[in-house]
Amino acid sequence: MNHRSMKEKHASQMKCGRAGSPRAQTPRTVGRWLALLGAAAGTTIGIGCSNDESAEGTQPVTPGEATTSSVSSSSPTGSPESMGSTPEPSAALPASSPALTDSNSVPTIVGGPSGTASDEGPSPVGSTGQSGSAGGAGGDGAGGSQSNAAGGQGGASPDPASGGDGNAAANEDAGSSAQGNADQVMSSGCGQTPTLSDSPSANAANYNTVSSGGAERRYILRLPQNYDNTHPYRLILGLHGATNNATNVSGNPAFFGLYDLAEDSTIFVAPEAVGGLWSADTDVTFVDDLLQQLESELCIDTSRVIIQGFSQGAAMSRFIVCARPGIFRAAIAHSAGGVAVPSECEPIPYLGSLGTQESNGGGQAGQTDLLAETAGCTIETLPTAPSGGHVCTDYAGCMEGVPVRWCSFDNGHTPLPNDAGQGSSWMPEEVWSFVSQL
Repeated sequence: MNHRSMKEKHASQMKCGRAGSPRAQTPRTVGRWLALLGAAAGTTIGIGCSNDESAEGTQPVTPGEATTSSVSSSSPTGSPESMGSTPEPSAALPASSPALTDSNSVPTIVGGPSGTASDEGPSPVGSTGQSGSAGGAGGDGAGGSQSNAAGGQGGASPDPASGGDGNAAANEDAGSSAQGNADQVMSSGCGQTPTLSDSPSANAANYNTVSSGGAERRYILRLPQNYDNTHPYRLILGLHGATNNATNVSGNPAFFGLYDLAEDSTIFVAPEAVGGLWSADTDVTFVDDLLQQLESELCIDTSRVIIQGFSQGAAMSRFIVCARPGIFRAAIAHSAGGVAVPSECEPIPYLGSLGTQESNGGGQAGQTDLLAETAGCTIETLPTAPSGGHVCTDYAGCMEGVPVRWCSFDNGHTPLPNDAGQGSSWMPEEVWSFVSQL
C-alpha cells in the first residue's frame, strides 16, 4: 500500500480530542505484525490524544521485573548549561523502547564524558512553553560513538525472532538486519534514477520539497555514498527539537551521530517543522506525503522505516508511530515533550531516554512505561543513572520482536549526552545497536 492510500485510510483517524475509526490492517501491516507479533496481526486500535502533556498524566501500571542493563558511571566534571528560557512541557506517555532481550546479560560498566547539555553543536535542543509556545533552542553534547550497549555495536544478543547474529546484523552489507533479507519490502523507487537533491556531507544542506496540506514542506536527504538504486535500504527519519530546523539534525554529528555508524547502509532524512514547531494536526500528514515521495524515488525497504527525534521532535515521533501503526519498524525518542500524548498505540520497538537533570519529562513513567505496557512488558522502576554516568535497561517480558529499552543519564536536555570524563557521547552506539537488531 502506498502512503497516499494509507493517508486516505487515516483521514478519519482521531486528532487530539476527537474520536476516530479503527484502522483496517493493510497487507503490508499484516505481514509486518505476522513477523513480529503472530496472532496480533489482526488487531485494530484507534488513536486518541490526551490533553494532559504533564508528567503526571501517566497511567498507572503494575510493578514487575527488568533485565539486561548497561551502566556507566564516573565523577562528573561539569554541569549542563541552560537549554532555553522556557521549559518544554513533558509528554506523559512512556515510550516503549526496543531492547536486547537476553535475560542473562551482564551489565556493562563504561566510563563516559561529561559533555555539557548545551553548546553550539548542530543537533537541536528545542524547548516549548505551555500551549505550544517555543522557548530557546540549545545544542547538544559532543558527538561520537563510544559503545556501552550490552555487547557493543552489533554485539548484542540476536533478535529472538530471527536467531541471527548481532555482529552480523550490525556489519552486514547495506544494513541487512539480523532477520536477513527474507522480509524486505522493496519500494516502487527501486530501479529508478532519483531526482531528489542529496546532501553529501554534514556541511551540505540541499533542501528538497514536498507538497503537503497546501504548503511546500522542506527536508534534507542524505544518501549512502555508494547508493545503489536496486538495493532496498533502511530509512531513518530524524526530527529536530522545537525552534530548530533540519540542519540541526543533518549537521555534525550527522543524524544524532548515526550516519557514520551506518556505514552507507541507510538513507537518512531530516524533515523540517513549520516555524520550528511540530504539530499533531498537520505533521502526521506531512510524514505521509514525505514517505510517499521518498518511496517513489528511492530504493527503500519499507519494512525498515525508523523514526528518531529529540525533545518536541521526539514527542512528535511518538505521536506519528501511534497514529500510523504498521508503517514504522521502530521509534527512538530522546527527552520527549511538547506534543500531545497518544492514549493508545500498537506495540512497536521503542527506545526512550531522559537526563536526570531535566526538570520536565516525567522520568521513566513519562517517557517509556505506557508503550512498554502496550508491548506486553513488565512494568517496574528501572535503574537510574549513577552520578556522572548512564544506565540503559531492557524491559522484561516484552512481546517477541518488540523490545523496549530505557536509558537514564546524569546530564541535561540533550540527545547526545556524555559521561563525566569522556569526550564523546555513548548514545549513538546505544541507538545503533538497538536499530541493528531489528
